[in-house]
Amino acid sequence: MKRYFFIVAMLLISAQAFTQENIAILGGGYSFATIEDTEIKTTGWRIGGVYEFNPSGGSFAHGFGFGYISLSATEGTGSGATDYKINSFPIYYAPKYMFGKEKLKLFIKGVVGMQFSGLKREGFLNLSDNDFGFYGGGGAGAMIFVRENIFINVEYEIAWASNSYYKDGWINTAGGGIGMKF
Repeated sequence: MKRYFFIVAMLLISAQAFTQENIAILGGGYSFATIEDTEIKTTGWRIGGVYEFNPSGGSFAHGFGFGYISLSATEGTGSGATDYKINSFPIYYAPKYMFGKEKLKLFIKGVVGMQFSGLKREGFLNLSDNDFGFYGGGGAGAMIFVRENIFINVEYEIAWASNSYYKDGWINTAGGGIGMKF
């Protein structure tokens, strides 16, 4: 009798694992940022991916993401111009709350993690540096399902990227991608 009770208890406990949904999203988009304490406005692009674990197929999902952000700007004109190139590799945890119907789900998300970045300044004075720091913010968007398990993801994200030695800044991204539930 104890054996049957143990088997039934283990099946009930492990049933939660069979009701989970996993989501993978690959995407990209347009990024822009203003470097802290300056008037320099950079623009560029972003690519990235997110893997999400959605327990019981509910409204809340735990996501783990990575990406690459490339930003550039030119200050001044002619021979006095200065070019800035900033690259960032964010790695982060992204909890997401989803609401909506089967074909369209809206969501809000948080972002907290770290980023590795590189800065290159070319002009009168050439500088190059690599650094790392905090990466955190939030976003909102929509998942538009084209099939039961395939969707188009559109979102806006704003994140604070800090560095230990050089300027920090807010990085904004508007983008889209393709996702799959499995």
